[in-house]
Amino acid sequence: MKFLFLVTFLGCVEPIAIETISYDNFLVVEATITNELKKHTVKLSRTFEIDKTDFNAETGAQIIVSDNQNNTYSFSETLPGTYVSDLNFKAIPNIEYTLKIATNNGKAYTSKQQLTVNSTIEELTTKVETSTEGDQGVSIIVHSFNPNNNSNYYRYTFEETYKISPPFWSDSELRVVSDTRPYEVEVVQRIVDNENCYKTLFSNQILITETKSLSEDRVNFPIRFILNSDFIISKRYSILVKQHVLTAASYNYYETLKKLSGSDNVFAQAQPGFINGNITSDTDVNEKVIGFFDVVSVAEKRLFFNYEDVFPNQTSYFPSTCDFVAPILSDPFSGESPLIDLIKDNTHTYYKENDTGQSHLEGRYLLVPKICGDCTVLGSNIKPSFWID
Repeated sequence: MKFLFLVTFLGCVEPIAIETISYDNFLVVEATITNELKKHTVKLSRTFEIDKTDFNAETGAQIIVSDNQNNTYSFSETLPGTYVSDLNFKAIPNIEYTLKIATNNGKAYTSKQQLTVNSTIEELTTKVETSTEGDQGVSIIVHSFNPNNNSNYYRYTFEETYKISPPFWSDSELRVVSDTRPYEVEVVQRIVDNENCYKTLFSNQILITETKSLSEDRVNFPIRFILNSDFIISKRYSILVKQHVLTAASYNYYETLKKLSGSDNVFAQAQPGFINGNITSDTDVNEKVIGFFDVVSVAEKRLFFNYEDVFPNQTSYFPSTCDFVAPILSDPFSGESPLIDLIKDNTHTYYKENDTGQSHLEGRYLLVPKICGDCTVLGSNIKPSFWID
């Protein structure tokens, strides 16, 4: 029977499904420890048959990361298959780290790694380009350089945050005073701040590059391409890029996964079967384990830009049609209140007094679809601590 396993790589959100010919109950390990002082995460799961759809979490395991300086860090299961370190810690150069996993079926697994060398991001730049389909957009490019020429293998993740400002926001709203005849509404000051919101998205691809084949350890890597019509850059946009320095073995592992995930049929040319990682079984030397234990140096840099900075003579895009409506307060034929019904439906929001003079807009007040006047439809009105306007 066929099986699948899912890999999310901690910094990614989209699983990669890999298919093979026969079903084996393999343990899948996702573990990355970095030089960032934080609580680190290890994810455990099991391969599952191809006709299954649920994530097959490996629960009830015991996980410890220790070093050769007698420091030990225990992990607790916070969600099924997700284990988070109880304490903040960071990987230190020239220290060997050991990952120990004991599953609830009595099996044990081990992997040992040292921190990779450090390499910084010099800058992030933008460049207006045209895609292969002929669409214009902006590329975000990572630049880094290691004069020691000993980093060579890189993986990138990113978090992108964008500002949402609806085109027909008002600081006032309509409040129902009486929902029985005689109907009555009033314009009052808006209570909820919904003029500007923010939303954060996370990378969901394997983004890797290498400089080993180049004359110097210099990276100029396009990490993201965004169409000029994409709403996420329509106001102000920010991206936080993280650069992970990999070992050659780790790079090869990610490269294999990337090739498999990007193919229409990963077995059309050659069947890879099992992907070798660096985690071994202590209880059965013949047992195969899927996954990789990484101990990596991480550098990060953030970039901000406004739409007009990149596309100065273009109009940004909003993801909805914002047609005005102006329902009457009281319908003389039905005796009902179309305006109050719309307010209660919570599908529209107040914009301003009706000054259009258009006959099909009969009511006193102009309303717009809620998405056009309330930013909380698309994001959170809590401003991120890092945000700079």
